[in-house]
Amino acid sequence: MGNFINNLLDNLISTTWRLMDLPLYFLLLLIILLLIVFNRFGLKWLKRLSDQKRLYINAILVLLMLLFIIDIKFSFMKAELTGLNEKIRNSQFNGSSVVGGTPFDLKEFKNRFPESDIKEKSVHEAVQLMVVKQKDPNSVVYIVRIDLRHPDAQIQISPEKKEKYLTSKFAKAHKCMIAINGEAGESMAMDCDLGEWSGNWVSKGKPVMMVDTDKRPFMGFNKQNKGTYYEESFVDTKYNDNYYNAIWGRFDILKKGKVLTHERDRPYARTVMGLSKDGTQLYLMIVDGKRPDHSIGLTYNDCARMLKLLGAEDAMACDQGGSSCMYVKNMGGIINRPADSEGIERPIYSHFGVSF
Repeated sequence: MGNFINNLLDNLISTTWRLMDLPLYFLLLLIILLLIVFNRFGLKWLKRLSDQKRLYINAILVLLMLLFIIDIKFSFMKAELTGLNEKIRNSQFNGSSVVGGTPFDLKEFKNRFPESDIKEKSVHEAVQLMVVKQKDPNSVVYIVRIDLRHPDAQIQISPEKKEKYLTSKFAKAHKCMIAINGEAGESMAMDCDLGEWSGNWVSKGKPVMMVDTDKRPFMGFNKQNKGTYYEESFVDTKYNDNYYNAIWGRFDILKKGKVLTHERDRPYARTVMGLSKDGTQLYLMIVDGKRPDHSIGLTYNDCARMLKLLGAEDAMACDQGGSSCMYVKNMGGIINRPADSEGIERPIYSHFGVSF
């Protein structure tokens, strides 16, 4: 009896999945047919009801069946999209790497994250990219290390505050090899204020905004591209050449090699920037999140630990969530899966990139 019931359930489930593969118009016709049969050969109590009550019951049944079908269809679409993104990511990394790139030293990293699936690629002789996929927590992480000593390296930061626009548009306009999001402000609205999420913003010696506070860290790069990390407690609102290029973040997460603890830290989509102790190696990290079928994200703590294992001395968390995205020129553009609108990048005010 037990085997019979199990087989029956398996067959019912299998039949349901196969039905969900049918076109939506066919499923709607099937619903209409079921309703006709239900009303024609329905129970006696149904026939005793008034026409109005029968109409209400039919309407409720149609709504419930439609919701069920739509929910299953969306689940299929999400699963297919996740699989497609996985295939695209694999194909991107299976391509040839640039000659002369320096691989990450992953010995300690693999010891700390032994179950992670790591793919690595040189996208430029000064730019190394890796993707880390984990099952616990379910996460997909993109990390780029850029050697700022390369003679052709040029830091690119949005030159003015104007209406929000896409990171990919910024990257193409400034011929960036790599680019990530900066700050979107207090909300998703196109004309929202930066509000409390303001800091020091300088592009090629031109101050766009110098409103640093003891709540905002920032990174400054001199004319030779050497980077310096300025933690939250450091405050300076006057320009100098150590800030020939400067971009601000929201929080310290790694300071002088120490991983910091944040209250209510939870897995989320993240954008993180880090620097080596000597200021020559820049780390850019994007974490996909808010998608249980793809990646729920990482905590600040996990982000800081990963970057420390790869050689970062300091790191700051930047605007995150739906804003988080990474552009790589020779891999087709935005390579991660932003959290908004099934992977569509969000317009923002400031952007950061490196060109060669």
